[in-house]
Amino acid sequence: MDSLLEAADRALALIGDNWDADQAESADVDFKETPDTTNGAVPGARKNFREMLAETAVCFANGEGGAIVVGVKNRAPTAEAAIAGVPPAYEIEELVRSIFENTAPAITVRPQVREIGGKRVFILVVPKGVGVHSTRKGVYKIRLHDRCLPLAGDQLKGLRALRENYDWTAEPSGMGLESLSLAALERGGMLLRRWGHDDLADRAEADTEAFLQATGLLRDGQITRAAILLYGRPDALRRVSPGWGVTLQTRESPGSEPTILIRHTEQHSDQPLVILLESLIAAVRVLAKVNTIRVGAVQVELVDYPPDALREVIANAFVHRDWEAPGVVEVIHTPDELVVTSPGGLLPTLRVDRLLHDASAPRNRLLAENMSRLRLAEMAGLGLDRAFREIARLGKEPPILEDGPRFRVTLPGGRGDEAFARFLNGPGFPVNLSGDLDVLMVLTALRHTRSMNANALSSRLQRNVSDVDRTLRRMREVDLVQPTKGTARNQFPSYTLTPSAVAGMRAAISYRVDTIDAEDNKLIRHLERHGRISNEDVRNYLDCDIATARNRLTRLRRKGLIDFAPDSPRRGAKVVYVKKPYPGPLELGDATTDLS
Repeated sequence: MDSLLEAADRALALIGDNWDADQAESADVDFKETPDTTNGAVPGARKNFREMLAETAVCFANGEGGAIVVGVKNRAPTAEAAIAGVPPAYEIEELVRSIFENTAPAITVRPQVREIGGKRVFILVVPKGVGVHSTRKGVYKIRLHDRCLPLAGDQLKGLRALRENYDWTAEPSGMGLESLSLAALERGGMLLRRWGHDDLADRAEADTEAFLQATGLLRDGQITRAAILLYGRPDALRRVSPGWGVTLQTRESPGSEPTILIRHTEQHSDQPLVILLESLIAAVRVLAKVNTIRVGAVQVELVDYPPDALREVIANAFVHRDWEAPGVVEVIHTPDELVVTSPGGLLPTLRVDRLLHDASAPRNRLLAENMSRLRLAEMAGLGLDRAFREIARLGKEPPILEDGPRFRVTLPGGRGDEAFARFLNGPGFPVNLSGDLDVLMVLTALRHTRSMNANALSSRLQRNVSDVDRTLRRMREVDLVQPTKGTARNQFPSYTLTPSAVAGMRAAISYRVDTIDAEDNKLIRHLERHGRISNEDVRNYLDCDIATARNRLTRLRRKGLIDFAPDSPRRGAKVVYVKKPYPGPLELGDATTDLS
């Protein structure tokens, strides 16, 4: 509650000349002006105003809470004119009572009074609701971004499920133990044993009723829907979810004719989740294209759709779908992208641009708990950070998330960038940052854009600007990025890759760079002393692998700094180079000199 009051005070501090309230309103602050200071009191205006306050309170309570600031104009030429104040006709306690009486369940707001320029300004702090609220007239709204939007249909149902702990998967299925598949229970036992749950595995294999009781899948003596979804026979699956199943198709390109690999009407689509997920993921992995490279002593696989990313997006399509909505999970594979869609959009408290870091109770808690125990899906949030991380390791653009009646995830295809993967797995990259999603996403962005600041990266990383700036400063400390000279003194500088980072991932960078970095200079100095240099010399100097050494020598030759020795072969491990006269104004320093 204190943080909401602080947010209101920060918003009030923004008031200045050429005031526009829309610029200062946010997910947790809304400005209101009384009708008396708008056009004077007209019949019914004050009653309508109180009803509007009740709607705004409902809006915040159904969201994450917020603060209604009363006594500020929507627009004004000066800061003084913007503070309209609250006339004597209104008392703050009376407004608190009005909101309480006009909302259901009743909302109790916390009032505060501020004196600004001799005028009263009211702050009504609205707590996050524990249930779903409406006005007495039956108006449901929710705060999204800086707007109050109607709440109805699937969104209203989703918020009720979240706030009132309704879980469709935890409801009785109306079926008995005979509706479960012994093969599925055995498979569940094997998965549980793999992850150290030996006691549960024993029960799954020997005592079905005790197993269901221990995992919460048997409640009040009745088998839940989650039990059927996980372990049910095909006829039981169709009874509990008439639209049960999945379709899998592959295409040569997104617009080409599909080849159907699994239809939801076919028998092998009617498998319970412990079996279906494994077979579905295996079917997609058969289509994968893999390129294995060696970086020092480490083997790195460049695969178009990494297994962990694949598992997360497919498993989440089942665990977080709306099981009461019609439709099946659809998986469309092409070399360019993998698209997974599932019925039902996000719960109304979630935002597609904050899913990576927003923790939220799952829509289907019992199903999610059991799938998490089986390691089929993540329990917390949507588990999408793992998919984003595995894609970022390959230097690819982030997955695309789209909300709507069907939630859609698109993984970018292609096997990723070899030079980027070599850089991440090479000896010069900080080991403690190799799994840092924020760092990986910044490096991916700077592959294609010369410089970016925290503001530009905020939406990509789904973090606030201050958090992104801390990530950039952390990367600066380990010589991955550096502020540009012109912005170094700014609050949020623009950052570029450092010369050493450019050298390490030069072939992965899409814009033209041409510089002499510190390591190139080592090689030039060697040539000046010895007159000749080989791949082995470079590996010894820079502690890198054969491919990195070859790429660096090839780049220096293309710059005109070195050339093949007269007696050297043109290919193979015994290629030797000699120094050429220095051709131009290349200088050690800026890593992004544009020669185009």
